[in-house]
Amino acid sequence: MNSNKPSFVNKIVYPALWIFLQFLLYGFVLVPQTSALEYSLSTKSLIAAQKSSQITSNFFFNRIRTQTEFEFSENCITELDYELFPSWIDSAMHSSNIAIKNSNSRIYRIADLNHSLTNIPDSSDSAEHWQLEQNLDRALLRCQSGNWEYILGRQAVTFGGMSVSPTDVFAPVSFKALDQEFRPGVDALRIIGGLGETTEIEAGVLTGKNADAAKNGAYLRSHFLLGTTDLTPLLAGFQENKLLGLTVQTEYGLLGFVFDGAVIIQRKSAQETSAAIPDKWTVWTLGLNLQWNEKLFTMLDFHHNPMGTTKPSEYLNNAASVIYQEYPLSLMGQDYLLPSLVYQLSPLWSLSSSVISNMNDGSFINTSQLEWNITEDSLLSGSFILASGKQSALSAEKQSEFGDSPNSFQLVFKHYR
Repeated sequence: MNSNKPSFVNKIVYPALWIFLQFLLYGFVLVPQTSALEYSLSTKSLIAAQKSSQITSNFFFNRIRTQTEFEFSENCITELDYELFPSWIDSAMHSSNIAIKNSNSRIYRIADLNHSLTNIPDSSDSAEHWQLEQNLDRALLRCQSGNWEYILGRQAVTFGGMSVSPTDVFAPVSFKALDQEFRPGVDALRIIGGLGETTEIEAGVLTGKNADAAKNGAYLRSHFLLGTTDLTPLLAGFQENKLLGLTVQTEYGLLGFVFDGAVIIQRKSAQETSAAIPDKWTVWTLGLNLQWNEKLFTMLDFHHNPMGTTKPSEYLNNAASVIYQEYPLSLMGQDYLLPSLVYQLSPLWSLSSSVISNMNDGSFINTSQLEWNITEDSLLSGSFILASGKQSALSAEKQSEFGDSPNSFQLVFKHYR
C-alpha cells in the first residue's frame, strides 16, 4: 500500500491541484462581461524587542496580503489570497522565531509552496538576517445552490470561537505565529446546508500532506437554536482519531455563558507502551462574559486540559506524546484561568488585556494592548507581553510553563485598502 502512495500523489493529486489553481488564475484573467472582480490589499508591520533569561532579540516583521475575488455568476465565486513576509532579525540563529513555518508546524495542506524565498541561515550564525517568505493562504471555489453552499480548495475552517476551543480540532499549529489576524487556510471540501431559519448542517473533508489517509480529517456538525440557546454538536475524525464535541452559547441579560468541550478518543495503534496513559480524554472550556456598559466588555474562561500534566518537570516529556503531535495542543498544564477585557477609551482609542494563567504551577503570561484607529483604513497599536513564573536552570527541564517565555514590546501598524 505505502509503495503506491507516491505514484498516486504524483500522477493524480498534484496534477489535479495544479489544474485547479490554474483554473482559478486563468479565471481572473479571462473575465467575462457578466463577472465581477474585486481586489484588496492589506499590510502589517511589527517592530518588537524581547528579552528572557535565555534569549534577547529584536526583529522587524512585515506582511503584505493581496485578496482577490472573482464572481463567475450569481452563484459561484473564486477567491485567491497570497501573502509575502519580508522580515529582519538581529541574530540569524533565532530566525525560526519569526518564520511563518518551523519544525513544529502542522497544517492540513495536501501540497504547498516553498515558503522560504531566501537562504535559510545556519543555526550557529549570529549575524543579522533578512528573509522573505510566501504563503498561498486562500485558493477556493464557492458555489451556492438553493440553501446549500459548496466550498472547494484552500479555506479557513474554524470551530469553537473561545480563547481555547477544544472542538477546534483542525487548527494549524505553529504556523504564522506572529500573524494570526487571518486564520491560515487548509485544503478542504465543505458542504453547508440550511435546514430552516435556525438550523444548519455542515460536512467537510480535509487533506493532509500528500493526501495520506493517516493525515486526513473529516467532520460532521450541526448548528441550531433551542430557545435562546445556541447549540453546535460536532463529530470529527483526525489522523485516525475521533472527537465528539459540543459548543453551547446562551445569555441571561448582559451575562453570556459559553461552553466548548470534546471527548477525544485516540486510535489504538497510537498508544504508548505505558499502561498509565489513557486512550480518551474529556477536554473543555467554560466561559462567562459580561457587557458592563457601552465601553467595557469582560470575559473569564476556565480551561481543563487532561492531556497535560500538573508536574512542570514532566512538561517536555509529556508534550512529546502522540496525542500532542496529532491534536492541536500547545498548553502543557491541566488547569487554566483566562481573564480578558476590552475597554473603549474613545471612538478612536481602545485598550485590551488578556491573561493565560497556569493554575498548576502559578505561571502566567499577560498581553496588554493600546490601539489607535488613525484613519478608516489604518490602525496603530502598541502591546506589552509579560511572563511570570519559575525560570529553568536547565533547558531540558522546565520549572514552569511560562517562566522562560520572553517579555516583549511590540509596535504594530496595519493598513487596508
